[in-house]
Amino acid sequence: MKRITNLMKIVFHRAEDTATIEGRAYERNRKIALTAITGAFAKVLGMGLPLFTISISFNYLGEEIYGLWMAVLSFFALFRFADLGLGNGLRTKLSQAYGEDDIDLSKQLISSTYAVLLFVALLLMGIFLAVNPFIKWSEVMNAQTDRAIALSSGVVFAIIVSKLLNIPLALVQTTQMALQEGYKSNAWQSVAYILSFISVYVVAKLDLGKLVMIWSSSLVIVIVSALNMLIYFGFHYKAYRPNFKTVKIRETVPLFKTGISFFFLSILTTIGLSLDNFIVANTISLGDSAAFGILLKVTFMISAITTMLGSPLWAASGEAFSRGDFRWIEQTTKKMSLILLILSTTASIGLIVISKPFFRIWIGEDFEFSMLTLLGLCFLQILLSVATPFFMLLNAFGKVRIQIIIFSIYTPISFILKFVLAKHFGTTAVPWVGSISYLFLILLPLLLITYKVFHGKSLIET
Repeated sequence: MKRITNLMKIVFHRAEDTATIEGRAYERNRKIALTAITGAFAKVLGMGLPLFTISISFNYLGEEIYGLWMAVLSFFALFRFADLGLGNGLRTKLSQAYGEDDIDLSKQLISSTYAVLLFVALLLMGIFLAVNPFIKWSEVMNAQTDRAIALSSGVVFAIIVSKLLNIPLALVQTTQMALQEGYKSNAWQSVAYILSFISVYVVAKLDLGKLVMIWSSSLVIVIVSALNMLIYFGFHYKAYRPNFKTVKIRETVPLFKTGISFFFLSILTTIGLSLDNFIVANTISLGDSAAFGILLKVTFMISAITTMLGSPLWAASGEAFSRGDFRWIEQTTKKMSLILLILSTTASIGLIVISKPFFRIWIGEDFEFSMLTLLGLCFLQILLSVATPFFMLLNAFGKVRIQIIIFSIYTPISFILKFVLAKHFGTTAVPWVGSISYLFLILLPLLLITYKVFHGKSLIET
C-alpha cells in the first residue's frame, strides 16, 4: 500500500526542476510512472474489450474466415519494418536531442523522417497496386473452402492498405515516446480499442458483411493515428510540427544509419516471433490457425502489457545517457526487469488456472485447445517480459548490432524447427520451439551482454 501511495505522489506531483541531477531523475521517474499507469489502463482495456470482440468476430466470420484473417495479419506483420527502421532511429536520436534541449534539431529530425516515410508509403502503395492482380492470395494463405478462396484477396487488400496508410501516421506515437509523453499515446490507444470494439459489434449486429468487419477493424488505427497527429502537432507541440521547410535530408543520414540496423533487426524479430500463426496455417490448417490465433492473442496480452510498462525506458535512458546519469540507468533497468518477471509470471499462472472455464464461457463449448500449447505460449511471454528492459537499454544508445547478431542465430533456427516439428507434432511444437530457443539463444546472451555493460564496461564501448 505504501508503494502504491508513493507511486501516486510521484505521478501527480508537479514537474521538478530539471536543472539538477536529482530533479531530472525525479521527473524521468514521474513520466515513466505516468506512462506505465496509462499503458496498464490501455492494456487492461485492450484485454477486456477483445474478450467480446474476438468472440463476436469469431462467431460472425466463422472458423476458416477468422483463421484466414489471423493468418493474413500474421503474414503481413512484416510491415512492421516497412518504415526502414526510421521510426526506431528517430526514437533514439530524438530522445538524445531532447536531452540536449535542441529544439531545432528535434524539429528537423521529425520533419525529415515524416517526409521520407510519406514517400516510402506512396511507393509501396504503388508497387502493391501494380502486382496485386497477379498474385493468387488464396494459395499463399492456404485457403481451402470456396468462401475463404473468394475472400482472400479482399482480406489481404484491407490489411495492406491500412498498414501502408499508417506508416507515416504512426510516427506521432514514436515522437511522443521519444519526448517521454507515452501517456498521450496510451490515451489514444485506449480510444482505438473502444472504436475497434464498436465497429466489430455494429457490423455483426447489422450483418453488414465479413469484409466490412475486417475493413472497419483495420482502418480504426489509421483514423486514430491521424487524429492523434493533428491534435498533438496542431495544439500541444506546435514547435515540433512537421514542416517541409525544415526537412533536412542530411539529418536523415544518422537516422538511416541507426534505422537500417533497426530495419534488419525488425525483419529478424518479426520472422522469429510474429509468424507463428502463418506457420500453423501452412503446416496444418486454417482451422487450427484460428484456435491457435485465439490462444496467441490472449497470451500476447501479457508481454504487450509488460512491453508497454518497459518501453518508457527507451526514451528515458536515451535522455539520461545524454546527461551522463548512468547510475540511474543501471538501477532502473534491473528493477524494471524484476517487476516485469513477477507480473508476467503471475498473469501466466492465473491464465492457466482459469483457462478451461474462461474459454468455454468466452468462445463456447465447442472451442478446443491444447493446454501444452497454452503453457508454451505463456512461458514465451515471461521470457519476452524479462528481456524488455534490457532491449530498451540497448535501443536507447543505438546498440543494435549485437541484437542483430543474436537474432541472426535465433530466427533461422527457430523458424525452421517450427515448420519441421509442427508437421510432425502439431501446433504444440510451435510455441515450445520458440520459447526454448529464445531462452538459450536470446535471453541468456542478452543478460551476459548487459552484465558486462554494468560491470566495468562503458556504455559507449558496447
